[in-house]
Amino acid sequence: MEDPPARPEPDLRASEEAERLVRQARLAQTRGQSQTAADLYRQAAAAAPDDAPLLATVGEGLLELRRVQEAKQLLEKAKALAPNDANVERAFAKAVLAAASGEWGGFPGGAPGIDYASAKSATLLTLLVPGLGQLVVGQTSKGLMLGGGWLLCLVAAVLVPNGVSGLLRMVVGQLSADINLAVLLPLAGMFVFWLAAVYDMNAQAKKAKPDRRERPKPPVDLPFE
Repeated sequence: MEDPPARPEPDLRASEEAERLVRQARLAQTRGQSQTAADLYRQAAAAAPDDAPLLATVGEGLLELRRVQEAKQLLEKAKALAPNDANVERAFAKAVLAAASGEWGGFPGGAPGIDYASAKSATLLTLLVPGLGQLVVGQTSKGLMLGGGWLLCLVAAVLVPNGVSGLLRMVVGQLSADINLAVLLPLAGMFVFWLAAVYDMNAQAKKAKPDRRERPKPPVDLPFE
């Protein structure tokens, strides 16, 4: 019976660089900068792709940021590199459970969660264009569904003869302008998609908790040395 192939030893310099990136990611995480933290975690994983303990650390960090599927993929790789590592096994089990239950991410599939600031910004974008806020925070399917539905209704409204053009003539003062009332149906659809998108994004903003960490005041009263 052949012995299993030895896993590659991580490069020491690469591991040190990856650990530095992990420390920066944790600092960004404590400051509520979730996107910055996620980017730094990804850079750390790319810097030391054969370091199983580090990949496990990165995977757990991404789990805390609610990047469930991404964390699960990294932890699968860490588990393949170190199948007998208890810490890797524990982190992988946590990722599998989170992905299966959909407890993180706000909807099935373990989509990325969003922080308070991102949710508020996305709500403003959704007020302008339905679905745009969802796309910005990574909820691609939902954003395409809401934005696509709104856009189809807009196209349908424009194509109605004497529909939008008739309404515009009435607005500018031509009260006797002929208006095709059939245009009201796609316009109502546009309003429904807009309202659904805004309501969804606003609900997510309410669920997201603002960062209220107590931070120490700078020592401004200390004597200058």
